[in-house]
Amino acid sequence: MSELSLVFFTVLAQSAVGMFIALGLVELCFKPERKAMNIAFMASLALLGLGALASVTHLGQPLRMFNVMFGLAHLSPLSMEIVALSLFGGAAFTYTAMRVLNIQPMLQKLVLPVAMVLGVVFVLAIVNVYRLPTVLSWNSHWTTFQFLMTAGVVGPVAAALVLRVLAPQLGATQVHADRSLALLALMTMTLSLVGFAAYAVWLGQLNAYLNPFAIAHGELFTVARIGLMVMGVLLLAIQALRGESLNKGSALFAFIFVVLAELAGRAFFYDSYISASAGM
Repeated sequence: MSELSLVFFTVLAQSAVGMFIALGLVELCFKPERKAMNIAFMASLALLGLGALASVTHLGQPLRMFNVMFGLAHLSPLSMEIVALSLFGGAAFTYTAMRVLNIQPMLQKLVLPVAMVLGVVFVLAIVNVYRLPTVLSWNSHWTTFQFLMTAGVVGPVAAALVLRVLAPQLGATQVHADRSLALLALMTMTLSLVGFAAYAVWLGQLNAYLNPFAIAHGELFTVARIGLMVMGVLLLAIQALRGESLNKGSALFAFIFVVLAELAGRAFFYDSYISASAGM
């Protein structure tokens, strides 16, 4: 696995987008206590920061990231990815800062959905980097699906974790939000697993010179991803649906499990690189 920094960047950045969107939905639907939600939104920014840090390490020399901006002249996918990261990060930070400083409450209601939409745009910009016609195993809508599902699965679990930590300040609102986030995670997990099964069938039918699942422990990564994802989401969901929404330890394990699941899935994604010209 030679692309470990990119594995962490894509998974953590997409998870941060999912977490921010999940918290935004909680804010819009439940109107929870303001100060507690300030901390929750800051946690999503911290997760995004970890992802961005991982991306910088991939450059070898961090100052090279400024050279990437020259690609804007011809709309380089990598340059557009950085622009999208800046736009989402800037909008998410602006919204969080406005909340913390209690500036323009009415304007906050506009900035929040804009930041949520820019989060989706950012994920799609990451996808665009990998939709390469010369890479058979990446150039499909399954790449888009998988990257969006990382946000869809990890985001609600991460949001539920931070809200459980903040439960004393949120009161009954946290119980309702916890149950809703658990149901959302169950739905996105089901969609993700069904889609991954279809993706596996598609991979197996590629007119390629080797079996992607035979590359670099592909079967092990696949089993790990499915098992960890199911364990993580069910651990959170069973407690939430039983009304046991104050257990921070189990939520932390659920978060760790789903992040590890997505890291395993992304490692397989990179290791299943199949060039259109190699071996033909």
